[in-house]
Amino acid sequence: MAALYLVVLLLLQCGLLRAAEPQSSEKLNCSPLAGVPGTPGQNGLPGKDGRDGKDGAIGPKGEKGDPGLCERLSVWSVRERGMGARGPPGYPGMRGSPGPKDDSMSLKSEIQQLTTKIALMEKASGFTKFRKVGQKYYVYDGLEDSFDQGIQFCKEAGGTMVLPKDDAENQALLRLSVASGLSGKKVFIGLTDRQREGQFVDLDGQLSNFTNWDLDQPDDYEENDCGTLIVDSGNWDDVGCSDPRPVICEIET
Repeated sequence: MAALYLVVLLLLQCGLLRAAEPQSSEKLNCSPLAGVPGTPGQNGLPGKDGRDGKDGAIGPKGEKGDPGLCERLSVWSVRERGMGARGPPGYPGMRGSPGPKDDSMSLKSEIQQLTTKIALMEKASGFTKFRKVGQKYYVYDGLEDSFDQGIQFCKEAGGTMVLPKDDAENQALLRLSVASGLSGKKVFIGLTDRQREGQFVDLDGQLSNFTNWDLDQPDDYEENDCGTLIVDSGNWDDVGCSDPRPVICEIET
């Protein structure tokens, strides 16, 4: 109340001064006195939320984190970075359809047979006289030597001393001998009884399933131990092994 009374008193004094002074072109300046601040009022209610602000700048890169977790056999454990453990084998796949037939083996076999035949023909054609007999050749090159030297010669030529296995081969040997101008002679064949007297065997020591001995032969005359073919008849006879006689070889696959 005292403050209010003081304000009223000041206003009244100012009005009396204006009435007592003469009027002039200049107005009186009468500055009012500042009042005493009143008691602060109570806080108002909270205002509404403001609008979201714009996105800020991207922050700096964070530090590297710890390795993650992996599960194996229902047990969690920390693993280093890298490939995981190898898994179990998968199930077998379905059986595929049959592939095309491989003819390479058959072709290789045919080529091998052809190569062998060509090699055989080349050997046979290297002799002055030759005749094809089944799957082999009878060949003659004019050699007349002992039984043992004849065996060695045929071996070096890639064959063996001739020995007919049946009548057809015996006739082929006879024709080749005649064509080679050996009429009146005896041609060595691969039979001998030097291992056991009276038992003629081939060069492998086996008895021959085919023989064509002449009448009363072999007679072991003067210890004749080696077989021959008589060119004039085609029959066989035993003679001395050291006597030089025509040597005919056979070459086969």
